[in-house]
Amino acid sequence: MSDEATEGTALLSDVPTASLPLLGDFILRLNSISPQELNQTDILQPTQLSNHRGLRASFSLLILLLIREKKIRKKALRSNPWDDWKQETLTDQWVKTIDENIEQIWTTFLSAFCSLRDIETVLWTEFRIREKGKPLRVIDFVTKHPRLLNDRVVELSLQYRWKRGAPSNPSSRQYLTPRYDKLCTPWLYHAFDLTSQITFLLLLVSYILNPPRPAFYSLPLEYIGIREIILMIFSVSAILHSWSTSLPFALTLLAFLSKVPSAPFPSDFAFNILLLSLPLLFIQLHLPFPPNPFLLFWPEQCLPLAVLIVSGVFGTIVKVSLFFLPVLLLSIFSLSYALSDIFLLPSLFMVPAPMPTRELFFIVVISIFIVLILSVLIIVLAFDSAPPGYSSWDQYSASIGQRARIQFYHSVIRYSKPYPFPPPLNILYFAFIAVPAYALPYFDISSDFLLILQQNLWRVVVGPFVVVARLLTLALP
Repeated sequence: MSDEATEGTALLSDVPTASLPLLGDFILRLNSISPQELNQTDILQPTQLSNHRGLRASFSLLILLLIREKKIRKKALRSNPWDDWKQETLTDQWVKTIDENIEQIWTTFLSAFCSLRDIETVLWTEFRIREKGKPLRVIDFVTKHPRLLNDRVVELSLQYRWKRGAPSNPSSRQYLTPRYDKLCTPWLYHAFDLTSQITFLLLLVSYILNPPRPAFYSLPLEYIGIREIILMIFSVSAILHSWSTSLPFALTLLAFLSKVPSAPFPSDFAFNILLLSLPLLFIQLHLPFPPNPFLLFWPEQCLPLAVLIVSGVFGTIVKVSLFFLPVLLLSIFSLSYALSDIFLLPSLFMVPAPMPTRELFFIVVISIFIVLILSVLIIVLAFDSAPPGYSSWDQYSASIGQRARIQFYHSVIRYSKPYPFPPPLNILYFAFIAVPAYALPYFDISSDFLLILQQNLWRVVVGPFVVVARLLTLALP
């Protein structure tokens, strides 16, 4: 069937955003009933959405997902064992009932014809708990619900959005401007982000391989050239773009700022910081977190492998190391003591231990390292021997597939922002949009015009790069 909306399909544009019901009152009413009463009430059916199937399903699912998360996060009072057990039992009943209702609502919604826009309406429509509260969407909770996380329709919808972006609004009277704005798909936004990091990596490698050589006499800023300026600009833009992946860039920026007006030389400590940031960036590009090359082509094939390696190797090494850490430290300390070399203390303060004692602790330390390595191998093999699933995401195991889906879904959500400014162009966004939006309310000045400014700034600055990139990637799968 076609993905275009039929004449009988209710569109999101038919209901103004201001008339969408708030979630707060419905959540309060749900909290006042028992799990058994949930199946016997029409509390999830607001009257203003009675003629809009997609919006009604989105509203109902979102309320249930919010209540489910709240019930799961609610901690026991620890007053006495019976009360704790009773609360846990009630929570289990709530979660089971909510899951049954989610299954029923989603299955009922899919039982009739659904256009692409219908599915997008369910997953991406924004509701609020209060009038000025944070917007919430079903897609924000999909990764927390096993049924929706593994649902094939959700998976296909997010794969479609990743490559093609959000569907166009058929009721829009404009033609060229919306199509121009939607050229920057999440996949392309991620490609820009990844390209900026690879460019930064190449420049950093160039600097480390061919750093400036100090002269006997030099002028201020003599060693700060185009390469060094670009490295600092990319570092700032990467830090502004994402704090969670900014460590290599922060180290690079710190190394350069610590040597201004000069530059890090091989004999400086700042140069060692640059050497540290390079392997960190190499490792970061191989993790299943965006941006990474695995998301460019066939993420359902590449991401599970990345998750398997990270979970089965890096995660396993950390867990096993922490498990053996106390006995390992004690054994190393004892061996050092036996060799009269406790953390670089002079040997004249300690009497060397007998040779059999030294041999014993040496054997103990070696044995612990052997057990640690064997433990890592056993756990990795256990990961590898898990039965694969039917989907490409589950090619290694169902748990690995779920983690890979979570990372992919988070990436789609992250890169689905309208009018994005990828690094290093995001510096312009922070200078002209983010900072004024934060400062203007303090002067009682409305910041509504900033949305129009963001759109026009994107169309002038980012849009041309997007057009060129789309032309260059037309033949890609």
